[in-house]
Amino acid sequence: MSHQAIYRRFRPKTFDDVLGQEHVTRTLKNQIMTNNLAHAYLFSGIRGTGKTSTAKIFSRAVNCLNNRDGNPCNQCEICKSILDETNMDVIEMDAASNNGVDDIRELRDKVMFLPVKSRYKVYIIDEVHMLSKGAFNALLKTLEEPPDHLLFILATTEPQKIPATILSRCQRFDLKRIKADVIVENMKKICRDLNIKYEEKALKLIAANSEGAMRDAQSILDRCISFNSQVDYETVVSLLGAVNYRLILEAAEALVDRDIKRTMSLVDHILSSGKELTVFLDELIICFRNMLIIKATNSSDNLMRISEDEAHEIMDLNKKINLDDLVRTIEDLSTAQAECKKALNPRVLLETKLIKMLARKTEAGPVRTNKAQENTVKKEVAKKKVNKEEVRETPGEKSRENKSDQEIFDIITGQWDTILKEIRSENAGLQAIIRESRLMGVVNKKAVFEFDPKFTFHINAANQPKNKSACREILSRFLKEECEVEFIASSEAKEPPPKTTIRDVYEDLKKEFGEIVEFKQED
Repeated sequence: MSHQAIYRRFRPKTFDDVLGQEHVTRTLKNQIMTNNLAHAYLFSGIRGTGKTSTAKIFSRAVNCLNNRDGNPCNQCEICKSILDETNMDVIEMDAASNNGVDDIRELRDKVMFLPVKSRYKVYIIDEVHMLSKGAFNALLKTLEEPPDHLLFILATTEPQKIPATILSRCQRFDLKRIKADVIVENMKKICRDLNIKYEEKALKLIAANSEGAMRDAQSILDRCISFNSQVDYETVVSLLGAVNYRLILEAAEALVDRDIKRTMSLVDHILSSGKELTVFLDELIICFRNMLIIKATNSSDNLMRISEDEAHEIMDLNKKINLDDLVRTIEDLSTAQAECKKALNPRVLLETKLIKMLARKTEAGPVRTNKAQENTVKKEVAKKKVNKEEVRETPGEKSRENKSDQEIFDIITGQWDTILKEIRSENAGLQAIIRESRLMGVVNKKAVFEFDPKFTFHINAANQPKNKSACREILSRFLKEECEVEFIASSEAKEPPPKTTIRDVYEDLKKEFGEIVEFKQED
């Protein structure tokens, strides 16, 4: 006996066998049991979700002599003849190859004849969106005034291409992508029926790559069995051209550790082994996505493409990275993936992007000091050991134009992520530039941000008048305080002009701490 593909051998025979589409099958069973049938149905959805299988089950169920709770019995004469494709009352038509107006006119002439031995004459038209405009017009004539014995079942992957006049005359059912765990359980059952050994993580990898299509998963499973007579992880990786998850985890760990040398070595190993760059990036993005889900929800539910053991491994890795960095990493990798698809030399672009990600400095933390700042009045104030908490009001309590430089610095550094979100909501491009900088200090209500000297583009872009003005306005609005901005390279840090007289120092101290500071002139 010749080999029969798994997806055909295990095609569902009843509505109850159709997995992941209960919202469709329950309705159809109820209509059959209550004899409340429409004359035209449209099943839409991506490939491999059960459109044609559901249509065939429906064609048997409406004609079955011993219907069981809406399901066909598959044992009566009518059911057997439809299963054997010898029943002349159930006609399957592929619109991809029979899409002309003459084909539909011929169909329209035939539908007027009564069924030979069945209750209904059923026409199943697959990929109905492929019909020509003239063919749709011819079909519309039949759908407008169909005979009582006629039932149309249309199936399509692209319902948006079907004219509204046709859609309005059909009961439409949208078949969903099938969940990965449902696909995995079905493959386990198939393997048990075929007495095939399998690894669960291999089945999960198949399900992930099927993208919700049961037929695709079954076809991959069929290939694996033919290749190795069992389903193991390495076989699936090899057949799919995917990247071993162990390497993906190592690459993720190298990125989290900001280990440039190790990251470049892993990229070289993965790409040199013949793996597709876009596949590698996709798997890496999914890995960080899983980390993000665990970090944000504190749960390992709804993870993609991994087993429980692998979930525990990324939980450990998650301890090294915070939520904001996870989001930023996913965004950066997604941008790199999109750009690599259009690049002439995607590998070079990827390596450049990764090095840039790893070389990026962390955002501003505590107040930074350097030799220039140590000579400022603020340094003199620190030496006097004045208890600032006794005289400082909380941020936001002071009126406009009355916050000290130190308070402005504390607000910006303490709420930098919130400020970046505010900038992004108004100007995403500006936020992408500004986030590469960090606050060096605040002098005379001017916030000085510095960039690593290698970010030449960012420095020039930030200093463009419109960008500088936009940043100043947003920052001032956030602070409720007028605040100028300046953007420099870190090597350009300049010493603020020194205070030349004791009177200058006194004025600054008074501005900082109020009337508690007295100026006494020694004799």
